[in-house]
Amino acid sequence: MSRQDLVTAALLGLRRAAPDADLGRGLPGAVGQAVERAPRTTGPAGLLDAAALDVVARRAGTVQPRHTAELPTVAEPETARVAAGAARARLAGLVTRSDVVGDLLTVHWLRTAAERGYVVPPALLPEVLGWATRPAGREHRALVAAVLGARGRWLVQQIPAGAATAVLDAPETPPNGDAARASVDEPQWSRRPVAARTADVAAIHGDVRPDDEERLARCLTDRAVTVREAAAQALVDLPGSGFARDCAERALACVAVERQRLRRVLVVTLPEDDATAPFQDMRTGAGGRRARLLRALVAATPPSAWTAHLGRDAADLVRMDVTDQLAAQLHAGWRDAARRTRDATWAQALLEVHPDAVELLAVLPDTARAAAFAAAFPHRGPVTRDSARRMLRLAAVLPMPWPGTVVDVVLRQIVPDPPLSDWEMRSAEPVLAAGLPHDAGTEQQVRAVADRCTAPGTAQVLHAVADTLMTRRAILEELA
Repeated sequence: MSRQDLVTAALLGLRRAAPDADLGRGLPGAVGQAVERAPRTTGPAGLLDAAALDVVARRAGTVQPRHTAELPTVAEPETARVAAGAARARLAGLVTRSDVVGDLLTVHWLRTAAERGYVVPPALLPEVLGWATRPAGREHRALVAAVLGARGRWLVQQIPAGAATAVLDAPETPPNGDAARASVDEPQWSRRPVAARTADVAAIHGDVRPDDEERLARCLTDRAVTVREAAAQALVDLPGSGFARDCAERALACVAVERQRLRRVLVVTLPEDDATAPFQDMRTGAGGRRARLLRALVAATPPSAWTAHLGRDAADLVRMDVTDQLAAQLHAGWRDAARRTRDATWAQALLEVHPDAVELLAVLPDTARAAAFAAAFPHRGPVTRDSARRMLRLAAVLPMPWPGTVVDVVLRQIVPDPPLSDWEMRSAEPVLAAGLPHDAGTEQQVRAVADRCTAPGTAQVLHAVADTLMTRRAILEELA
């Protein structure tokens, strides 16, 4: 009989569901063996005996098979210096935090340990590997791998299917341009998903070559706007391409210098939006279609072409008046072109007119960035909320830690009147903690500003930033 027969008979009774075979005889496994050895009983008593044996067997569970796989090899002896004492306790506290400042300090600890030849204590390896799989730690995989030591590498190898194996993997390789070219040339390429087609064009853009022009030109007719935009940007960055020449010719033809009322101005005319215009059906932003086309054409034109075309340098051109209220589109195109070509001369000139153009700071050399930042905030005059917010946006893209000129501006602008809201200050805390130098002098400056501040929320955040600077300095001492 089967176990199902036994259960049915026990539930319904022998009169309504009598099994065909003897009670309990022929059951599989240990239950059947026990029933065979037990004294033979019949009727309800035998049924209950067999059911009781079955229940006990099921509750007892099953015997797991013996492990026959080979045991892992023993980890190699650790030859590097293992962080101990205060440094070990510091790391144990940091990896359990879940805030941005905690992640910042964890990276500071790992970087300092890697530079000074320390490795993570074995007891903390699981926590460190867990931190490396979190969003904040994924971009620091190479740093984590540098401080794992022999035991850490051994531990990762024991869990090949776990998420921690990503710590020792090589960084993700960029898309292969040759593979993307082969994919685009396939007859069935247009049937691939939009995201895959866009990625292929972007991969070609990263390694664009003269023989890609015809291939990218075909992509300009793709049904997906993201593919068309990617192809257009790739053709703009392909020197000598017909698309780039067309863009430059159309853009330069729209702008001229004329004398009006004893002064020279830039006379701008909107381009014709015909069927052959570049960037067809892929322009977004403020203004009409022709105004958006103007910005796209100017952005695709090398900034140096304007100096040659108009006979003036960048500083003069960006300060000249523009007719027909088209200065916004013209200057926006210039900013896009300066960022795309990384033209520091034009970026510097545009920043003097548009100090809020955060994207241009990345184009300047480090020293010029700090100077442009300091020049955007006068040393005298009231500090407003708007200027404090602008300061935080600009400071976030500066190289960290900040030089002294930047620190002076930051500590002055961070206490506007009226003060920033508490949530704004809390969101600014990671930027301040990462950008301010961790020397004792800067820490004292921050505490002095906090003590003078009348806004409790601002003072609390500044004291927290000062504590973070002190912690960064303590980490260096603990890993000395």
